Amino acid sequence: MKINCEEDSFSESEQESNVKRLQKFTDDNLHVEYAPQRNTTVYGSSRCPEHIKSKEKMGIGDLVKDHALPFLPAKSICRFRSVSKEWNKWITNPFLAHKQSHCFQDISGFFCQIAGEHSFISCDPHSCGVQDPSFSFLPEPVILRTTCNGLICCQSCIGDNAYYICNPVNRQWKVLPKPNQYHGPGSAVALAFEPSVLDFEANYQLVCAIPLADHPVLCFEIYSSGSKSWRPVDTLCCEEDALKLSGDGFYMKGMVYWETLAGSVLAFNLTSEQNETLPLPPKCGPEGVLTKRHGELCYILPHKKDNEYAIGIYGDFKMVLKHSFPLELDDFGTPEGLRALPSLNDDVLAILFGNRIITYHVKAQKVKILGTVRPDGFVTCHPYVNSLVSADH
Repeated sequence: MKINCEEDSFSESEQESNVKRLQKFTDDNLHVEYAPQRNTTVYGSSRCPEHIKSKEKMGIGDLVKDHALPFLPAKSICRFRSVSKEWNKWITNPFLAHKQSHCFQDISGFFCQIAGEHSFISCDPHSCGVQDPSFSFLPEPVILRTTCNGLICCQSCIGDNAYYICNPVNRQWKVLPKPNQYHGPGSAVALAFEPSVLDFEANYQLVCAIPLADHPVLCFEIYSSGSKSWRPVDTLCCEEDALKLSGDGFYMKGMVYWETLAGSVLAFNLTSEQNETLPLPPKCGPEGVLTKRHGELCYILPHKKDNEYAIGIYGDFKMVLKHSFPLELDDFGTPEGLRALPSLNDDVLAILFGNRIITYHVKAQKVKILGTVRPDGFVTCHPYVNSLVSADH
């Protein structure tokens, strides 16, 4: 299976530029010297097999190809295809896609959706991006439901409302079989994918919480890419505070989390398939967001008081206030609407301020505009990892 990293063709000058950029990258980031080793025996012989380069023969290009590329975003990797035929063959190899999906897991930007139209706002357009953020490579119009570590779950707007799992970087996609239960209004999904060195097939699960008509109960149905089928979960949720979910959820460390309209969190354990409810801060609402920061579940809530903006970070299982940062937003005017978005990383917080996505760098205490969205409707912003992960299995 080849990885289809679609990129524009490169002229000779662009190829030379890529080679120079590669050399600069290696000069700036890699300062490794290998000393010859004596009396080294490999497989009972003093010589390495022909397909394995010894350390003495390994050049800086080999080091970059084998040990640096997997830590780069997909767009940057695809640009290096023009370095040589050998690099092109390696970059389009599924082994690199597998390794990169495990090594690179930084959020690269947001897929924004307004009235069924999609756009992508990148943290760094030069290194992270997608060619087709409109999902036109899918066979029918879709809405974006949820994302997880480079994979995206979309749902058809017509017909049977089929679910699609895709990756817009390589335009790979898979349509899921029809669920056994009816996933009607009020249902909420969460995509669970954890890149692993041992999981070459990149197995994922799509978890759906389904309200039963005329019954105060939530049931669950899970699709597994391993079995390629849906199955019901024996456990039911009867907690009154968890019956109405405010939207689709997200996955972290074996758990799926959905925010509820009652101001709590419904947590679902994928291993035990048990559920529980967790509290949210008293002032939670549509302005806040559940997200991950420093590897832990947290709730980010921006607010305005006396013409001053601040952003609070709540954590622990009781969701107590852990940090509060002032936001200097005077230079951005006073548009209506202030909403938190999932954290880009441990040091960068993101908010939707009017129709602009603004980032706040905690250590540097700096605010800047990441991009703008259409101002004529409610926008949903989904974090995306610029990954080469395969989605066609």
